[in-house]
Amino acid sequence: MPHGNDENRPLLPNSRDDSNESQQWTAPRRSNVWMSFKHTWKDELAEFWGAFMIVLFGAAAECQVHLHYNSRTVDAEGGGADGQFGSYLSTPIGWAIGVATAVWMSGGISGGHCNPGVTLAMTLFRKFPVKKVPGYIVAQILGATVAALVVYTNYYSSISVFEGGSERTVVGPHATAGMFFTMPAGHLSAASAMFSEFVGSAILVGMIFALTDKNNMSVPAGALPFAIFLVILGIGSSFGVNTGYAVNFARDFGPRVALTIVGYGSDIWTHDGGYWLWSPCIATIAGASFGAFLYDASIYMGADSPLVPAVNI
Repeated sequence: MPHGNDENRPLLPNSRDDSNESQQWTAPRRSNVWMSFKHTWKDELAEFWGAFMIVLFGAAAECQVHLHYNSRTVDAEGGGADGQFGSYLSTPIGWAIGVATAVWMSGGISGGHCNPGVTLAMTLFRKFPVKKVPGYIVAQILGATVAALVVYTNYYSSISVFEGGSERTVVGPHATAGMFFTMPAGHLSAASAMFSEFVGSAILVGMIFALTDKNNMSVPAGALPFAIFLVILGIGSSFGVNTGYAVNFARDFGPRVALTIVGYGSDIWTHDGGYWLWSPCIATIAGASFGAFLYDASIYMGADSPLVPAVNI
């Protein structure tokens, strides 16, 4: 997380500092095109692969558990008798591992945001450069999209057996779209679904700010992903049943794009009254900013926050 007036310091403490000229990348005289591209877009590439890891592990865990949970699917594939490969807890663990590996993958380069809500909260409360926001968010969505395509390809045969053919469905008794993106429980009102995502996102970003606060009980940079693993596991285990806890717009939107590409149809965007926009998008981003606001308003003492007066206390 940035400290002081350094706008370019990665989110993780003790990571590479781009503002230090001694650590600036210098193009060799015989630099090739790829190295130049990688240097120019290093932050966005890191965000791409970070978001990729989140969906890769998370969506794969959902598919492994739900596609192989009933005997009909497993018998058709010649599997075990009970057809159970995991439990509800397997999916929060999968998503938590995905987020942890995302931060390990990208934290020292881009700051390990991997989440539009985190990027916007960093912009509002930690002076993250506004000009970098569009590139970060596009990279996050693209990474999540590609990961969903990889997971879909890996589980294509199991999805076909589960769906009962080549048709792909978003809602219904054999729908598989919900293994990739979030959907509200049938009994929830729109307000309840939004509140659930708002609270989960506020918890996530508030804890990220706490874990990277040098004046609080911050953790070493290399251990931060494990700490965030525990936070995500806690959110999934405590708040997961209502909406599937997107708490990350890219993690939800990217798989929707991927499933649109492979033929799931327009229900991806129209189910539950355009749910994708008002809960996984608006509620998660608003919740993330609110969590950051609460932490800075009540605990944080760093001068880089707009909520901390520039005076000596």
